[in-house]
Amino acid sequence: MVTRSKGGCCVASAAYIAGEKIKNERDGKIHDYRKKHEVVHNEILLPVNAPAEYRDRAQLWNAAEAAEKRKNSQTARSINAALPRELSREDQIELVRQFCEQCFVSKGMCCDFAIHDKNDGNPHVHILLTTRKVNKSGFTDKERSWNDKKLLMEWRERWADWCNHKLYFVSDARVDHRSYKEQGIDRLPQIHLGVEVCAVERKGFKTDKGNKNRRIRRHNLEVEIAELEQQMHDLRSEHKKETIDYIESNIGCKVADAFTIHDKRSVLEQYEKYLHSRNIPCELIFYNEDKYELFVPKSKRDMAVNLLKQFRNQYCEMDNQPNTQQLPISQKKPKHRI
Repeated sequence: MVTRSKGGCCVASAAYIAGEKIKNERDGKIHDYRKKHEVVHNEILLPVNAPAEYRDRAQLWNAAEAAEKRKNSQTARSINAALPRELSREDQIELVRQFCEQCFVSKGMCCDFAIHDKNDGNPHVHILLTTRKVNKSGFTDKERSWNDKKLLMEWRERWADWCNHKLYFVSDARVDHRSYKEQGIDRLPQIHLGVEVCAVERKGFKTDKGNKNRRIRRHNLEVEIAELEQQMHDLRSEHKKETIDYIESNIGCKVADAFTIHDKRSVLEQYEKYLHSRNIPCELIFYNEDKYELFVPKSKRDMAVNLLKQFRNQYCEMDNQPNTQQLPISQKKPKHRI
């Protein structure tokens, strides 16, 4: 919420999210955020019974300020949400517009939203909502039901639904409205900085809230790195097991009961075909561009060696080269790695 008791002002918030210059008629202060180049779109959505002049941002939020008399008044409701990077700009705008129309404007709120994008992979939307009912004459009574926490949870779920609806046509990515804790994810949520703190941080000064968010981001990155390392370990283990199972199913014995032949890929591929043509079980495995191994059961060792010597002689004769190279047969147990 934008609250006066905490130094908040809905005119200042509106100027900030829209990247515009607006004068607060209540105290005469001018809020100028025209240097905010990350604002890529801003728009005002009004209920059908709202005054037409409220389409002007300055008039809308000065009217909202004027409607509040107490020093601790809540002058507006502020909502921020990340936008799916997979969506085009047009789809992002349409997503926000449809969400706001369904959840806020249809209930009688005036809605002011702006999309920010610094091209840093973090497009997001700022939504500013009025807190009073409105008619053709202006703002009337405070609508307390809009403060219901159940309604907030409903909005979060609706936002995820709208995002996933748009993403369905362009990506496999999905949005989950639940908190990290509810999802069972070991992440810490960042705290909201607010307009004033953001302004201080942009000037190069560190704040307590900013420092806390930096610590949270560092923690989350460390957790993510640890999770990725564990996933890589699990994948390597799974790959090793599947490789061994695959070899054993094709050569008819345990890997420990096989010997391996090392050579260039082109040579080993010919070896494999040659042995298969003579009913010798074998399997060629490659680990990377430089390492290839041909697995053959030890029980077929003598037969395979003789056949491969014959093949080597034929291979060398075809290349018109003397057969001076020894057959590279390893006595060691094969090592399996990615």
